[in-house]
Amino acid sequence: MSKCFYRIHNRGDGLVDVWLTPGEPVPMTTEDGRTDYNFRISAVLGVDPEDPQWGGDLEGNIRQNYLKWLLSAETIEI
Repeated sequence: MSKCFYRIHNRGDGLVDVWLTPGEPVPMTTEDGRTDYNFRISAVLGVDPEDPQWGGDLEGNIRQNYLKWLLSAETIEI
């Protein structure tokens, strides 16, 4: 089984958000007994999938330049 390191989420406005997941969540139990998955993703928001800079292959560009995408992303805690 292969690990998915990114997801492309269609925003419905012609743009997409690219969620990059370089690590696994580390669940922990909070003092009130709830589970906190302590999961952070890196996201590049508002990407135009039709932009010519992707060469017609946004997914291929993400795979080929994963580190660059990570470096340009913002961190979001889920």
